[in-house]
Amino acid sequence: MFEVKDVDLAGRIGILSSRGKRIETPAFMPVVDPIRQELPLEQIRNAGFDQIITNAYLILKRFGERAVEEGIHRILGFNGMIMTDSGAYQVLEYGSIDVSQEEILHYQIAIGSNIGVILDHPTGDVGLEEARRSVEITLNRAKEAEDLISGTNLIWVLPIQGGRHFDLVEYSAMKSKHFKSYGMYGIGSPTVFLERYMYDVVLEIIYRAKKHLPPGKPVHLFGAGHPLILPFAVALGVDTFDSASYILYARDGRYMTEYGVYRIEDLEYLPCNCPVCSRYSASEFRDMPREERTRLLALHNLYTINRVIRRIKQSIREGRLWELLEEVSKRHPQAYSSFQKILNYNDYIERFTPRVKGIVKGLRVYNIESLYNPKISRFRFKLLRLKPPPPSIYEGKASFYPLTRNTECSRSDREFTVYYVPYIGIIPSPLCGVYPSTQFDYPHTVPSNIIEDLASNIRSYISLLRSTGFTDINIYYVENIEWSARIARLLRDQMGINIISLKVLG
Repeated sequence: MFEVKDVDLAGRIGILSSRGKRIETPAFMPVVDPIRQELPLEQIRNAGFDQIITNAYLILKRFGERAVEEGIHRILGFNGMIMTDSGAYQVLEYGSIDVSQEEILHYQIAIGSNIGVILDHPTGDVGLEEARRSVEITLNRAKEAEDLISGTNLIWVLPIQGGRHFDLVEYSAMKSKHFKSYGMYGIGSPTVFLERYMYDVVLEIIYRAKKHLPPGKPVHLFGAGHPLILPFAVALGVDTFDSASYILYARDGRYMTEYGVYRIEDLEYLPCNCPVCSRYSASEFRDMPREERTRLLALHNLYTINRVIRRIKQSIREGRLWELLEEVSKRHPQAYSSFQKILNYNDYIERFTPRVKGIVKGLRVYNIESLYNPKISRFRFKLLRLKPPPPSIYEGKASFYPLTRNTECSRSDREFTVYYVPYIGIIPSPLCGVYPSTQFDYPHTVPSNIIEDLASNIRSYISLLRSTGFTDINIYYVENIEWSARIARLLRDQMGINIISLKVLG
């Protein structure tokens, strides 16, 4: 039902199949209101969405047995993949619904849903005891549901609850992974935090759940519809999302961009060339009747979300998802906070990051945060723990050379050669050229903290060389390459080493 095709960081491109429908993940599922849907589903599909989510409880109330007789795809007029929620949102809003779990599960099977959700008990933003209660109720319902859903041919989602009580999230995930009838997991109750732009809380919930869930099963994030959160959630391993943000923002006259959300009255120019924005100007939007403006803004918002999802997929394909996170982090203070949060999960992300994939792409690095790119941090970690060769082979002589854009890797029989370069650090000559030691690009002006980091790397490696018996250590630098000259100034008169100027390079 879920086949992973490509991976970068903990994000993956996959194929999700159920009841004859297939979609490629990461995928966003627009929320469709079966009672009030201002944007026709045909236009949603034309905007690039072969998948939607709707509410089985509302379908039951609106269509009853007719949806069973005709099937949900025909009722809605949508031939793509349909995920149905169980009515848990109404539980969160109103405390309960007038349908049992058994009834709503059977109904989702009968109407032909491709993906169904048990009747969980959302946590929301509540105190510890109420959160614990929601976790236990959901786990009990998951257990009760197993006999009802076992052997059915649709994907069933088990939501992970706990909210901001992260220990409960971990407990919920650890218990949930033992149920055998669920082909998909959900991250429950993030909406209240997403609405307040508390992305750090949502990312922590994802991380605490994902590190315990089976990696081969897809994970859905309920209620995530802001473009800024999507790349970070994918990087942690979320595969599908849903939200009504596209229409809710439109009703309020809000216009989505990859950089944030604007009120349409605040825009003089539309920063988009989607089919909607190519036809209308900002002033024309403002002069439209409210109903027409809502429909067109909703359609534009979907085009924006689709563009973000496609950019994420291309970044995974190229092995540049980390670089996309760095780029997105500069778009909004909350996005930067999300990126800072991601830095805390480097060990987790590194476990899933492939060493090399397909056609090797050179890395792009910018500042101190680039050192957390798993492809770089993994290489640096191993280099600093690499045992030097016996000093007797080189009569105790070791030399450090700057690895510049004009330098080629070489080895010497007379001295142990070590290269040094910003961002990567020190590179013993046997590993010079191994990805990504020379397969990266960096700014001509190297930040001071990167140069200080490089100097620290060199000092540490010199101490290691000396501890193994190297006695004659030289550091070469190039005067007209600023970062190399600054390294010489930082290390001069330290540790009893020779600092030697190389021929100035043109």
